[in-house]
Amino acid sequence: MNLRQRLSWLLTILVSGLILGGVFLAPLTSWRWPLLSKFVYLLYSPLCHQQPERSYFLNGHQLAVCSRCLGIYSGFFLSSLIYPTWRRSFRLWITSRPLLIILMATPMGVDVFFNLIKLWSSPLILRTIVGFVWSAVLPFFWFKALDELSARSERNN
Repeated sequence: MNLRQRLSWLLTILVSGLILGGVFLAPLTSWRWPLLSKFVYLLYSPLCHQQPERSYFLNGHQLAVCSRCLGIYSGFFLSSLIYPTWRRSFRLWITSRPLLIILMATPMGVDVFFNLIKLWSSPLILRTIVGFVWSAVLPFFWFKALDELSARSERNN
């Protein structure tokens, strides 16, 4: 990885780590700093329905997002974190198959659909896993897009 790629990676880790950390910050601060806790819940509310029956709890307080969103944020962060350890050939193999995004989203889509039509109500862990599976492939395309934008920017200058 060159310097620009390292900086992109570090910034991605920092931002996605902060987003994931905020999920846990809300319940952890609810006792001592309730206003901060409410603010964190409010920040995540446009991104997640925050339904208690679809969420995990920490210290008796709901996380800032539902179990599926927790899987999505966790998958993106962890996959981004280990991204540099993957061989370049594997990263190229993944990014040359954009249909993988759809394939990896299929279990989540099926789960959402069956829940919507009330055919079943999936357990929290399944919601977390399907969110994780889908989002774990996203960093490969995220970093490829950043590389392409950077290359295009350099050509235009």
